[in-house]
Amino acid sequence: MNGVDWAQLTDYLVRQRWFTGRASNSVTAVRALDWLRPPEGELGVRIELVTVSDGAREQIYNVPLVYRRTPGPQLEHALVGVAPMPDGEWLVYDALHDPEAVRILIAGFRHGDVTTGEVSYAVAREPGITDDSTTVMLSAEQSNTSIIVDDQMMLKFFRRVAPGRNPDIEVLGALSADYADSVATLLGWMSTVPLDGLAPCDLAILQNFWRTATDGWESARISVRDFLAEPDLVPDEAGGDFAGEAERLGTATARVHAGMAELLATGTWGPPDLAHLAGRLRARLATAIELVPQLAPHRELVEAAYDRLAALREPVPVQRVHGDLHLGQTLRTSAGWKIIDFEGEPAKPLSERIGLDSPWRDVAGMLRSFDYVASSVLFQVEVPDGEARAHEWVLHNRAAYLRGYGQVAQGDSEQLLQAYEFDKAVYEVAYEAQHRPTWLDVPLRAFTR
Repeated sequence: MNGVDWAQLTDYLVRQRWFTGRASNSVTAVRALDWLRPPEGELGVRIELVTVSDGAREQIYNVPLVYRRTPGPQLEHALVGVAPMPDGEWLVYDALHDPEAVRILIAGFRHGDVTTGEVSYAVAREPGITDDSTTVMLSAEQSNTSIIVDDQMMLKFFRRVAPGRNPDIEVLGALSADYADSVATLLGWMSTVPLDGLAPCDLAILQNFWRTATDGWESARISVRDFLAEPDLVPDEAGGDFAGEAERLGTATARVHAGMAELLATGTWGPPDLAHLAGRLRARLATAIELVPQLAPHRELVEAAYDRLAALREPVPVQRVHGDLHLGQTLRTSAGWKIIDFEGEPAKPLSERIGLDSPWRDVAGMLRSFDYVASSVLFQVEVPDGEARAHEWVLHNRAAYLRGYGQVAQGDSEQLLQAYEFDKAVYEVAYEAQHRPTWLDVPLRAFTR
């Protein structure tokens, strides 16, 4: 049975926030999995694995589609195209925007570990999904698409997929028992079965959801606004002081790192490994300077930090890490801080996302996030001496976060943290230059300071 035209599918993909390819990408293959509901009545639902290529590399996207005989209610924005069927042309929509289609997608979780055609469902804990379960799609995400189920669960569809276990499933599976106070609880997941020429790919993860939670980014922004509105006060005197929360977030981060070290792979890096790491960081710096010449005056400063990293002689412990930790990957719930989204950076190969690293890389990402959240407020409000006061807020909360993390960056850890912070800022410079030029001064100011 035919599917939607590849040109229409390409046009839909390049307009989606979760698509990490370029406008020059084109669909080169579509593997339509078995129907979860055949199109024998008014609709059919199936998952299609769409391979796109820019000529140099290929990426696989997870695209659940609903085929409807007649236009779906309020689905115009999710229209992918039309598909020829034996009884005429059917309209094809992104299924995750269609509540009726989503109920079909989640039905497999009602029966424990089951396989429906070429899609398998695994249940780690009974989720309680029923025929009457309600679903609402979140609109704020970028790299994935999440559905809230019954206001108690979140089903996150990984949009970019690869053969192998998704780290979000692997890490939450390890931490959900003894470290559930700091992470979401894994309830289940969806995967493909082994396919001809393609090992199983994880499609989605089901985890618990906190309806009243606030993400760390928004909580911190409120604190920055409150502080800037009171120019005569220091950060710990302002009404929205975030330091207590930052300290507790540091404690939650340390607990998650401890759990990952206990339950997942660990190792050590000796001098050759650290020299190799420093070399990779230097290469990234050189590439960023070619793209953004304004970074060149800071080259000597940054390379000196990389030299100190390469000069370390004591073994450095490494382990599985979050890989993309920032305030937007945290939730403040009534039960405390939760760290979420352990899949790392989806644009990176799976082998890199599951590689061992120093937990100081995660800490560096969070510290840079404090700088970014303060700058994001300055883009919206103008106050006297705003940049200096925003940086005062940043320093105050960096110190609180590190205090909560329970370790003082000194000796070898100081060299690691400084190198990772520079590397993160180098990445930010390149990213902003390519995608958000009006923000370029945010990471550049960090080098000046």
